Amino acid sequence: MKVLAHPRATSAAGDAVLELEGVGIAFGGLRVLSDLSFVLRRGQVTGLIGPNGAGKSTCFNVITSVYRPNAGMVRLDGRDIVGLQPHEVCRRGIARTFQLVRTFQRMTALQNVLVGAVYGKPHAAAKAETRALEALALVGLADQRDREAAHMTLSDRRMLEIARALATAPELVLLDEPMAGLNESEIETMTGVIRRIRDELGVSVLWVEHKVDAIMAVCDQVIVLHHGEKIAQGTPREIVSDRKVIEAYLGEPAAA
Repeated sequence: MKVLAHPRATSAAGDAVLELEGVGIAFGGLRVLSDLSFVLRRGQVTGLIGPNGAGKSTCFNVITSVYRPNAGMVRLDGRDIVGLQPHEVCRRGIARTFQLVRTFQRMTALQNVLVGAVYGKPHAAAKAETRALEALALVGLADQRDREAAHMTLSDRRMLEIARALATAPELVLLDEPMAGLNESEIETMTGVIRRIRDELGVSVLWVEHKVDAIMAVCDQVIVLHHGEKIAQGTPREIVSDRKVIEAYLGEPAAA
């Protein structure tokens, strides 16, 4: 097994890795998520789509304990993680990226990823550099290990953030719009990296993205949110033909 992979990530493929049950959260009088339930299977890529304001980023923040839900359960490997601190959730096996890239600009690529490798897991320093180098290689940044993040392109900094997340040896990675601001060539490269995370590491992925074509090409299943509620969940083929999804988000296909 690769040092990079979480010990449980490549076993029991298809089992539930993450479960949300009846999750609800409100800020003041504004309900952002309502009775949200879904299951993520080990070793799968799941897309999370929906209009702006649907609750996708809030869902990520609930899963990673940035926000505590007002109702419901969040279980990782069958254990409730509601109430843990974000760093504790990371150490249990959930890592994430951010819609607005959060790299350490005055640190090198290797130093950025070492942060995840060292602090993501307890007692991990002995293999931290090995994990960091594996993560950089997987995202195609091995030759930029000594470059400061401030001097890297947006595309490379997005890859660097993914590498830092992978260096924590997660069971589940949450990707928050990793293709935002990328050109077509960079999108194709990012698509390949997401596939490698699943196929080579066996790590599960929950992926928020507005580039629906990419979601449908890569994901094993897709969840659709609208006004904080789940309106559909299924395979890409099922989702693109779902009338509720078409009306809420996808729109009608252009006439031939």
